Amino acid sequence: MKMRSLAIALSALQVVIAHTLFSDLIVTNVDQGAGACIRMPQYTTNATAPVTDLNSPDLACGYNGTFGVYRVCRVTQGGVLTFQFKQYPDNSKTGVLDSSHKGPCSVYMKYVDSAIGDPGAGKGWFKIYEEGYDKNASQWCTDNLIQNKGLLSIVVPTELAGGYYLVRPELMTLQQADSTPSFYPGCAQIFLDSDQTTLPKDVVSTGVYQGRRPSPTV
Repeated sequence: MKMRSLAIALSALQVVIAHTLFSDLIVTNVDQGAGACIRMPQYTTNATAPVTDLNSPDLACGYNGTFGVYRVCRVTQGGVLTFQFKQYPDNSKTGVLDSSHKGPCSVYMKYVDSAIGDPGAGKGWFKIYEEGYDKNASQWCTDNLIQNKGLLSIVVPTELAGGYYLVRPELMTLQQADSTPSFYPGCAQIFLDSDQTTLPKDVVSTGVYQGRRPSPTV
């Protein structure tokens, strides 16, 4: 029943004006299935739309991202996480993101007591990946994302302590002729199977953008 509900929700997303959504998680080359382990939007009105309010709790895990989902994906120490972004999560059309959307990509993690119960918003996030503008290629990370069919891959730091985490890929873009930054965050729920005990010292709140206007301009 839960999988059927997820399929219906993904299908309904096609009625939304297409921006993009983190819709699929791949763990070390194994696709976990559409929407599996990912906190998904509940309403078609904003499902693929960006978050623009820097003070909103939606900036953490996207719209309705304060609510956990029932599945947590297991990841081995040093595993590879691949996040897939789609304009049409129901696969009714192909596409990743309109090419007019330019900006960097980042990935954050948060160590939590419960990957399902933690609301996401608030302190504890730390950055493990960032890709911005490549001057040699004259391309933003979003350009590379489009060329790579929406796939963004990172290696989980091998020194991280085992336990439950939220993993947050984020695209931050500006549309041409628009100075308002748009954020496309999402959160995957994972259990990291590791015998390490290290937790990062440099942690930030998802209000990291408060008080300043990030601008992906060259």
